[in-house]
Amino acid sequence: MLRPITSRSTNVRSSILQNVHTSSNTSILLSTRSISSKSLTFQNLSSYSNLNNDSNHDPSQLFPSPSPSSSSSSSCSSTSSKPHNASTTVPGISLNPPDMNNIKNNNKSKYLVTDVLNSRLMKRKIDKPNKNPYLPNFDTFNRSHASSISSTTEKRDVMQLWSLLEACLQSNYFDRAKSILNSLYMINSHRKYFIDDYNLYLKKLSDSNRNNINLDQILMDDLKTKFKSIHYNDRTLSILIHHSLSSTSNKHVNIKTYLNMNRNGIKEILKNIDILNINDFQKLYNDLKFIQQTDIPPSIRSILHQESMKTTTSNTPNPTQSSEQQHEIVRLDNSVESIKKQNTEELVAVDTIGMKVIRHTLLGLSLNETQRNLISNYNFEPNENIMNNNNHTTASRNDLDFFEIYKSLTNESERETFESILEQFNIDRQRALESRAADAAKERWKHDFEEAKERGDLSIRKSLNVKLWNWYELMLPILKKEIEKAQLKLEKQSKIFKSQDFDPYLLLVNPEKMCVITILELLKLNSTGGVIEGMRTARAVISVGKAIEMEFRSEQLLKNESSIFKDINKKSAEFKKIVQRAKSNFRSTQLEKSKIFWPQAVRAQIGSILISTLIHVAKIDVEGFDPITKTKVYGEAPAFAHSYQYCNGMKLGVIKIHKALINQLNGERLVASVQPQLLPMLVEPREWKNWRSGGYFYTQSTLIRSKESPEQLAYLKAVSDKEAIDDVYNGLNALGKTAWTVNKRLFEIISKVWNEGIEFLDIPQIQYDMQLIPPPPRNSDPSILREWKLQNKEIANKISKNRSIRCDTNYKLEIARAFLGEKFYFPHNLDFRGRAYPLSPHFNHLGNDLSRGLLIFWKGKKLGPDGLSWLKIHCANLYGMDKIPFTERIQFIEDHIEDVKDTAENPLDGKGWWKKADKPWQLLATCIELNEALKLDNPEDFISHQPVHQDGTCNGLQHYAALGGDVEGATQVNLIPNERPQDVYRHVANLVKKRLEKAVLAGDKKAELLVDKITRKVVKQPVMTNVYGVTYVGATFQIEKQLSEYFPDRKQCFDLSKYLTFHVFATIRELFHSAHLIQDWLGECAKRITKSIRLDVDGKSFKNGNKPDFMSSVIWTTPLGLPIVQPYREATKKQVMTNLQTIFISDPFAINGVNARRQKAGFPPNFIHSLDASHMLLSAIKCKENGLEFASVHDSYWTHACDVNKMSVYLRDEFIELHKVDLIERLKDEFDERYKDYVQIVKIGKTTELANKILKWRKEQSEKLGRPLTLADEIHMEKKRQDMLNSESATVRAKGSKLVTSISLVEDVKEIDELKPVTESMSVLVIVPLKLPEIPSKGDFDVQNVRESKYFFS
Repeated sequence: MLRPITSRSTNVRSSILQNVHTSSNTSILLSTRSISSKSLTFQNLSSYSNLNNDSNHDPSQLFPSPSPSSSSSSSCSSTSSKPHNASTTVPGISLNPPDMNNIKNNNKSKYLVTDVLNSRLMKRKIDKPNKNPYLPNFDTFNRSHASSISSTTEKRDVMQLWSLLEACLQSNYFDRAKSILNSLYMINSHRKYFIDDYNLYLKKLSDSNRNNINLDQILMDDLKTKFKSIHYNDRTLSILIHHSLSSTSNKHVNIKTYLNMNRNGIKEILKNIDILNINDFQKLYNDLKFIQQTDIPPSIRSILHQESMKTTTSNTPNPTQSSEQQHEIVRLDNSVESIKKQNTEELVAVDTIGMKVIRHTLLGLSLNETQRNLISNYNFEPNENIMNNNNHTTASRNDLDFFEIYKSLTNESERETFESILEQFNIDRQRALESRAADAAKERWKHDFEEAKERGDLSIRKSLNVKLWNWYELMLPILKKEIEKAQLKLEKQSKIFKSQDFDPYLLLVNPEKMCVITILELLKLNSTGGVIEGMRTARAVISVGKAIEMEFRSEQLLKNESSIFKDINKKSAEFKKIVQRAKSNFRSTQLEKSKIFWPQAVRAQIGSILISTLIHVAKIDVEGFDPITKTKVYGEAPAFAHSYQYCNGMKLGVIKIHKALINQLNGERLVASVQPQLLPMLVEPREWKNWRSGGYFYTQSTLIRSKESPEQLAYLKAVSDKEAIDDVYNGLNALGKTAWTVNKRLFEIISKVWNEGIEFLDIPQIQYDMQLIPPPPRNSDPSILREWKLQNKEIANKISKNRSIRCDTNYKLEIARAFLGEKFYFPHNLDFRGRAYPLSPHFNHLGNDLSRGLLIFWKGKKLGPDGLSWLKIHCANLYGMDKIPFTERIQFIEDHIEDVKDTAENPLDGKGWWKKADKPWQLLATCIELNEALKLDNPEDFISHQPVHQDGTCNGLQHYAALGGDVEGATQVNLIPNERPQDVYRHVANLVKKRLEKAVLAGDKKAELLVDKITRKVVKQPVMTNVYGVTYVGATFQIEKQLSEYFPDRKQCFDLSKYLTFHVFATIRELFHSAHLIQDWLGECAKRITKSIRLDVDGKSFKNGNKPDFMSSVIWTTPLGLPIVQPYREATKKQVMTNLQTIFISDPFAINGVNARRQKAGFPPNFIHSLDASHMLLSAIKCKENGLEFASVHDSYWTHACDVNKMSVYLRDEFIELHKVDLIERLKDEFDERYKDYVQIVKIGKTTELANKILKWRKEQSEKLGRPLTLADEIHMEKKRQDMLNSESATVRAKGSKLVTSISLVEDVKEIDELKPVTESMSVLVIVPLKLPEIPSKGDFDVQNVRESKYFFS
C-alpha cells in the first residue's frame, strides 16, 4: 500500500546527533550509536595530535616534574550519566535530554537532542539538531586561505623534521638528530608534544650503546639545560627501566625509583610494550618482584603465565594426561616419520617444531594415499614457501592443493582441525610474504639466471627473470656507490642539517631490496596515468619512493616485534597461538601510533635516484633487419627511456617501456614480479579498530583512501577517536573475513587459451609487429593524407591498448597461479565517499569478468532445493536473461541444459554457447558448477562454492526514488512489487523512440535517421550514469560509441549523438521527476555552501577587502556516522628538482580555496554513493551476523546459492531501515547546523529599496571610518553584533539588538532571489545569511513496499 503524502517537516526523525562546535562556532556533526555518559572531548586534530603526555606528578630527585597528561587534561563538560527525570514521548522514540547542569555554558552553542531508538540502525541516524556545546580542539579548514597556510606550514615543518629525525636515528647519526631536536623544540606550538620526539632519541641511544652510557644522566642534563620546559612521561620511564634491565652493570636499584615516579601508577609505564620486552617483564615480575601480575598488560600476562607453567612442569609429566596423549607429545618432539613414495627416497624432515606440528596434524586426517605422500614431501618452512611462484621446484609445489584436501574431508571436526593448522601455517607465511617477498623475487631471478646459464640459454629470447637479474646485478654496485657518497656527506656535516636533505633516507633500506623494489614498481606502473606502454615520471618517482618507505616501515615493525618477543619459548602449538595473538595486538598498537611519513619531495628524490640508475643499466636485447645486407642484426636497447609528450595540452615527462619488453610482459609468466603489498592475504586481515590500523600485518593503511586531503583525515580522526564509526569498521571486517580460493578448472582453461596467444573473448591476441596502412602518394589530396594518418593512429592505439590489456591480464593470471589451492582473503578500505574497495588492486572480485570468474568461496555449502534454483537463475543472469521472471530464467537454463553440459565438458572444443553470454567467463564457471551438481543422484546435495549475485536495478535511481517518494520512478527500478521485473533502460528507450516518432511526423531529418536505431543498449549507459552526474558532453560520447557502427562518418555521428542525448536527458527528467528535483536541490546546496564565508573569517583573506577566498567544502555525515568531506580544492603544485627532471608534486598539507564547479557537480552523485555504501556495509554486517559468506561489488551482493533467500531478506530490511528516516531532511538539518553562522555575497538590483538602505548605511559607515567601507568590514561588524546578541549580559544583548549592520538590514527580507538585478551594471553586492533552498516536496511512495518486491535486487 502507498502511504498518503506527508510533510517532511512533520516526520519524526529517529537518530543520534552530536553537535561539536569549533572555537569559531562551526559545527562538526557526528553520528554515534548511543548516548554516552562520558564527556565528548576531541583530541587535537593536527597530524601530530595523538601523542600522550603524562599526568602531573611530584618532582623526583633526578628529573623535573613530568608533563601534564593528555588523559587528565582532556576533560571537558560532559553529559550526566543519570537519567533525566522528564522525558518526551514520541511513538517508538524516547527522547532523554542530557542533564543540562553538567553542560558547560557557552553563549554560541546549540543543544542537539539525542534520540535513543530500539532499532539497531536508527541508533546510527542523525536527526534534527538542538542546542548543546561540544568544543573540539581544532579549527576547521575554512576560516581563510591565509590562516590555512599558516597552520599547515607549521605542520609541514614538523612532519619534515620528524621524518628526518627518524632517518638520522635509524642511521645512528646522533649529533645530527640532536640538532633536529633543537629545531623541533623551537616550534612553540609543538613543544607540548616534544617529549615524544625526545623519547625516540633516548630509546635509540639506549638500543645502540646500552652498556656504555649513563642514560639517566643524559636525560637529566638535557631536560635541565637544553629543553628546560620539557618534562618526562611514561615512555621516558619505560626506556630508563628497559635500559637498566638490559645493562650488564647493576642498575636495578634505580628501577624501583622509576616505577614510583608516575602518579598514574605502574600500569601506565608497563603499557609501553614496544619498549619493554618479554625478558624485561620476566625480570620485573619473577626475579625482582617489583610488579604485580595485574600490572602487566593482558597480552603479555598470558605469555608470562604460560612460561611460568612451562618452567614448573617441563620435567614432570602430567598425571592426568593419558598415555596416548603423552605418546603424542613424544612423537611431536621426535622427528616425524615421512611416508615413502614408490620409487622415491625417504624425505628427511627438517627439524623444526612448527613444521613437525603441522605435518603431524595433517597426516592424522582422513586423507588418501596420494595426499599423505604430498604432505610428507611438502616443505612447510614459511620462508621457503611464501607463494607457489617462489619455489624453485614449482611442479612439486603445485601438486599440493590445500583446497582439494579441504574438500575431501567429510568430517566437520577434521575440517576444523585442518583449517586451524592451515591458519597457523599461513600466519607464518603471511609474515614471510610481507617481509621477505623482495628477497624471494631476487632469489627467483638468480635461480632462473643460473639455470639458463647451465643450459647455455642466454640468448636473445632469454626469459624475463634472467633480464631482471642482469639489471639487478648492474644496478646494485652503482646504488652502493651512491649510498657511500651519502654516508660521507653525512659524516662531514654531522651536526648540520637541512629539512630538504634526502641522504639519510638512502641508508634506511638495504640496497639489494631497493633495487628489487624499483624494478618491480616500474613493471607494475606499465600503461598507467594515461600513458600507453609507459608511465608518468612524477607518478613513477613518487611510487618508488613510497614503496621504499613502506618497506622501511615493515622492516621496523618486524624488527620491533622480534625484539619484544625474542626470548619466548615456542615449544607448544597452543602457546604459539597465545604469542601470535600478542604479536597481533602489538602490531595493531604500533601501526595506530605511527604518525610519521616521508615528505613528498624526499620520496621524489629517492625515487628519481633509483629510477635513473635503473634506466642507466637496464638493457634489452633486440633484433632488426639490415636493409642493405638483408640479414638479421642483433643489439641492445634501453629497456626504459625518459622523454616528454603532450597530454591534454600539457607537456608531461614520461618513462616509456621498450616494445620488446612490453611483448614479454604480455606473453611471459610474471613469476616473482608482483609486489607483496598488492596481494591477497593468506590469513584474515587485521581488523579495523582505528582509522589507520587495519588490513595487512606490516603495512599501514588508512581507513579512507584520501588523496592529499588533511581536512578529510581530521574529521575521520575525530569520529574514530569518539568510537562513532564502529559499524563502518564492522562492515569492512565482515568483508575481510570472507575466505576465497581460485577456481582451478577455470584457471586451466584460461591458461590454455592464454598460451596459444590468440584472440579469445576479451583477451587480445599477441601482436609483435604493427601492420600499418601503406602511405598514399605524396601528391595526394590533404584530406586523404589526413585520413591515412588518422587510420594509422587508430591502428597504433588499438595495438598499444591490446598490449596493455594483455599485460594486465598476465598480471592477474600470475597472481591467480600463485594462489591456486590456497585459502586467502581481501582486506578492504574505503574511498572518500565510503565505498569499499579491496586493498589488493590487481586481482579481486571487483575486477573484470575474467577476474570474477576465477574466484570462488573457500567454504562450500549444500545447494538444497533453493540453491539449485538460484544457481540456474544465476546462469541465466550471466547469459543476459536477467529481465524476465525467475521462473522463465530457470526454464531458460533447463531448455539449454545440454548447452550447459557441453559448456562444462567441452568449453573450448564444444558448441561455444557460453561465449555469447554477457559475462562469459563467469557463466563458464557457473556451468561447470551446475554440471557437477547435476551428475549427482540428488543435485541438491552438491557442495557449492560458486558465488551467486543479487544486483540492484540501477541502484542510484533506486535511492533517488526512495528519497523523493517517486512512485513512477520506484516502479521502473523495481522498488514496487510487480509480476515481471521492470527494465528501466528498455522503458527509456521506448519513450525516446516515441519522442523521435513525433519529431519524424514534424519533418525532423535527424529523428528520421535515428528512430530505428534506438535500442536498450544505446541508452543504457547515459541512463545509468545520469544519476551520478554525467555531463551532457559525457553522455554524448557514450551514445556516439554505440551509434558509430551505424554512422561511420565521425562528424555526422557526433552531431546525431548530441541530438539524441538531448532527447534521452529530457526523457529521464520526465520519468524521474522527483529524483531530478532532489538532484537539483543537492547541486544548489553545494553551490551556495562553496560560495559561503564564515562569519569569523579572517579579514586578511579578502583581496582588497572585497574579494574573499572561498574555503568551505561540502561536508555531510552518512547514516553510519562517517563524515564525508569533498576533496575538490584548487590544486597547487610544488616544484622539485630530481635526477630525471623537474617534477611538480602536490603538497599533502596544503589547504587551498574550493573548486566550486567540481564541488557542485560532484555532490549529488557522491551523496548517493555514500548511501549505497552505507546500505552495503549494513547488509554485510547482517549477513555475517547470521553466518552467511558475503562479498560485494558496490550494488551487487554475493553469497552461496543456498543463502540467497536469506540475503535477500537482509538487504531489503537494511534498505528499508536506511530510508525510514527522511534522509534529505536530515541532510538539510545538518547543513543548517553546520553552516549556521555563514554568509554569502549576492547581487541585488541597484534600484531596489533594500539596495538603497544598504548603500545609505555604507556611506554613513565610510564617513565614520574615514575610508571606503569593505565587505570584510561589514562581516567584522556583523560578527561583533552576533557576539553581543549571544552575550550572558542583558545589557550587552540589548545594545546588540540596536546595532545596525548590512546583514541586519537584510534579515527581514524573505525572498532575496526576487531582488536579482536585470543587468550586471545595475547590481550591487550585499552580504546575506547563508540560506539553503527549501526541500522539494516528497511523493507518496512507501519504502515498506520494497520488502515485497522480489525484483528489487535480483
